[in-house]
Amino acid sequence: MRELPKLKNTVFISSTISTSKSVEDCFLFIIEKLPKYYKELSNGHDYFRTASGNPLSTGEKIECAEKAGNQSIVHEYIVDEIIPNTRVHYSSKPSLVKIKLPWSTIDSKSNTYVYYDFETDNLGKSLIRLTIGIQFQNLFEKLFSQLFMGITPWKKHCIEEMKGLEQVLERTHR
Repeated sequence: MRELPKLKNTVFISSTISTSKSVEDCFLFIIEKLPKYYKELSNGHDYFRTASGNPLSTGEKIECAEKAGNQSIVHEYIVDEIIPNTRVHYSSKPSLVKIKLPWSTIDSKSNTYVYYDFETDNLGKSLIRLTIGIQFQNLFEKLFSQLFMGITPWKKHCIEEMKGLEQVLERTHR
C-alpha cells in the first residue's frame, strides 16, 4: 500500500478489508457508487454526495455529514488524487465538528484526509484500506482528544464503515 504523508498534529486511523471482487471493481465502486451506498455502510452516515452529481473525479467537491459517539461532523471534501485501481484521496479543510458534552456543546474544526488504497494479495483477493487522517488545529487539541478518547468513536466508526463496505461489495455487481 502507498505511503501516507507526514502531517503535523494528525492522528491516522485505518481499517482494511479483503474481498473476492477485483481491484478494478472495488475502485470503480468507490468512484461511481459510494454516494448511492454511503448510508448503508455505517449507522453514523448522514449523507455523501458530489456537488455535480457525477462520479468522483479530481477537483470534484463532495458534501458529507456523519457522526460517531457524541461527535458529529460536516465535511466539504475536494477530491485531491485519483490513481486508477490504486488510490482515491480527498480532503476537507476544514471539517466542522460538534462535540456534545453533558454540560455543553463544543464547536471545533479539524482537517480531514481520506485515503482508499487498493491492491491484490498473494491469494488473488483484493485489499481495500481506508485511512482517515484527523488533523487538529494544534498539539493541545490532539493530545486532549487522545487523552479523553475523542478518537475512539472514530476508530470504531472506521471499522464499521469498512465492514459495511465489504457486505455491500459482496452483494452488488458492477
